[in-house]
Amino acid sequence: MQAPSVARPRRPFWVFVVIGFAVAALVVVGVGPPGVLLQHVTVCRLGTEIGTYVIWTPLAIINKPYLTNVSLASYSDAFNYTITSGSLSIGALPATGSGGYGGEGDDSPQGGLEVIYQNHNWTFFTTTNETVVGTNSGPCTQPFVAELGAAQGCGAWLTVPLFPDNSTDIDEPHIWNGTAGENGNNPGCTVETPGTYIWFDSSFHSSGTGNYAPVNWNLCGQRESSQLELLGEARIPIVVNVPYQGRTVSVSGFLNWYGDPTGHTLWPLSNIPEITAYYLIPGGWNWTHAPVGPAAFPIDPDAPLPSLVAFERSAC
Repeated sequence: MQAPSVARPRRPFWVFVVIGFAVAALVVVGVGPPGVLLQHVTVCRLGTEIGTYVIWTPLAIINKPYLTNVSLASYSDAFNYTITSGSLSIGALPATGSGGYGGEGDDSPQGGLEVIYQNHNWTFFTTTNETVVGTNSGPCTQPFVAELGAAQGCGAWLTVPLFPDNSTDIDEPHIWNGTAGENGNNPGCTVETPGTYIWFDSSFHSSGTGNYAPVNWNLCGQRESSQLELLGEARIPIVVNVPYQGRTVSVSGFLNWYGDPTGHTLWPLSNIPEITAYYLIPGGWNWTHAPVGPAAFPIDPDAPLPSLVAFERSAC
């Protein structure tokens, strides 16, 4: 005999309404705006373009101490300016082995800066903070960024002499727009946009500490020259300055380049692979030198250099 069926009580309609709202809220909160259950961070994004400027641009800068031979090698397309603002980065170095390499050298007695330069387009942009779902925060650290663009003619290899003393890199210029105006030295290129210039730091810093501290290299009892080598990437701090809406705006970054990493050799760096810069320092003097830009470890004159270097010469 079949047992009589028992009718289940029906849930009120409002119960289903409440459950529906709860499910919808979980979906919205978990995967949609405002997404409060997911971690949010602030990152830096590229903003609007504010203009393009033709600027005299050093592509490589190396210090040349008095009476010293100095040589530079680089991939032909490896000269680069890296500009960052928080998580936003523009102008990373191209991939290793991207093709072509070249070099320059100077064994004249005069001290100064050896510069490879050219007029280039620079496009400036604003930066803006944006909140996104993620775990890596990187808010903007400067209000503008800039990107190095196409060459616009006028370029060469130039020796910028030191005034009035050839013996120390303390006297090196820091700003240059390519004419005799900004730093009182040799002319380079015509200024296409008045008020544009690049500040760079490649001078000797006697107040450095830790990895930035000057190293005393005593070559007083030595007749022959000694060599210093830089392997890998070269980095020099720079600030690009342009006029905008009646004022000067700036971006900070690094001038970067690297030598041939494939093991090729290059005149005048005969039989020396992977060299970015090569110094031949004369003996009979006491030399003090320090890294230019960030250094991963202290300078050891008997090991490859951590960065480009600046020099100061003193009598024994």
